[in-house]
Amino acid sequence: MKIAYLGKMQLSDVDLSYLHEAQKISDVTYVVEITPRYMRGPALSVHNLYGKSGLFKAVDVYPEFRKLGDFIDLDKFYVLNTTGRWWFLKSFWTNILLLIFLLRNGYDVLHLAWPPNIYEFILYIMRARMMLTVHDPFVHTAHDSFVVRLRRKMAFLLASRLVILNKTQREEFISYYKVSPDRVIDSRLSCYTYLNVVSPDTSSVPYGEKYILFAGRISPYKGIDTLLQAMDIVQEQCPDCKLILAGAGDYYFDVSSYISKNNIEIRNRYIPDDEMVALVRESAFMVCPYTDATQSGVIMSAFAFSKPVIVSDVGGLPEMVVDDLYGCVVRDCNVENLAQAIVAMWTAPEKVRLYSDNIKNDYINGQMSWKNVVINIQEQYKRMCQ
Repeated sequence: MKIAYLGKMQLSDVDLSYLHEAQKISDVTYVVEITPRYMRGPALSVHNLYGKSGLFKAVDVYPEFRKLGDFIDLDKFYVLNTTGRWWFLKSFWTNILLLIFLLRNGYDVLHLAWPPNIYEFILYIMRARMMLTVHDPFVHTAHDSFVVRLRRKMAFLLASRLVILNKTQREEFISYYKVSPDRVIDSRLSCYTYLNVVSPDTSSVPYGEKYILFAGRISPYKGIDTLLQAMDIVQEQCPDCKLILAGAGDYYFDVSSYISKNNIEIRNRYIPDDEMVALVRESAFMVCPYTDATQSGVIMSAFAFSKPVIVSDVGGLPEMVVDDLYGCVVRDCNVENLAQAIVAMWTAPEKVRLYSDNIKNDYINGQMSWKNVVINIQEQYKRMCQ
């Protein structure tokens, strides 16, 4: 059985972590799209776009990817490269090349990591053997548009199997999109093991200071305004508790009053992997006070280093963290409740160590690991081919 896994630069953290385990037990070829719009991701990034459009062995055109040789099979790693001023139009042609490659090489399953863009609709020729991972059962409020809704409806209608990553939203997803339940596969994210191949930039970590961490792009649904207000209360009870906000984006509220505060450090820029790994590894724990969520890659990045997380009670986050097992789930995540949760964890290091041990036992070595995720998906591949 031959599997083609079509990933995305913006999902390369989860793609690589999944493939690291999947390629141990199956014949899986990884293909990732690179265009002038999609050159940078959390795990894969290129500084200079290769000058020709087409399908290439990844390391032949991007030697920087050789560093992944001990993590995934580079002989089965391709890039669908589209360049030039009119790259969007060229993408229709490069995806025809991809389809020809898939059909000629007799791939039994096409596993997509994201609903196809319009120029990828040609791939629906393989819809009978297409599996789609649904990272967002429902669109984030900040990313909603007519085109996004169209792509999603087409994908959920045509793909043979849909992989959903949290059980909390399964029934609502099936009802909203009128999807047959037997097409929906229950799965989950596991910790982002690709981070283990990244050398941490220890110079980016505050020397001799303890801190908690918020990481990721700045967006209105992330609840950063609530977190900053909560830190005012936290400082009164725990003056040694510092917050680092690490991520690029435009703040959707006036952040100026927080820039000069001693207990808050704002790094409003793209955070490279080596810096992010160092920040996560040295943090006491992480905080994700989202107002709207499905799953969270930030949580899986934290769990890769056995770091507990405080989350709000939205979407699939409580299913990932589980209150008082891998961290804390804040019900009704307002300023006061979030501050109380931060203080409780900051002042109980023995509980934080227990959460960390639980993460290591379950997500890295146990029932929540990629090994178990992959075994489940492999069974679904086999059923599609019967």
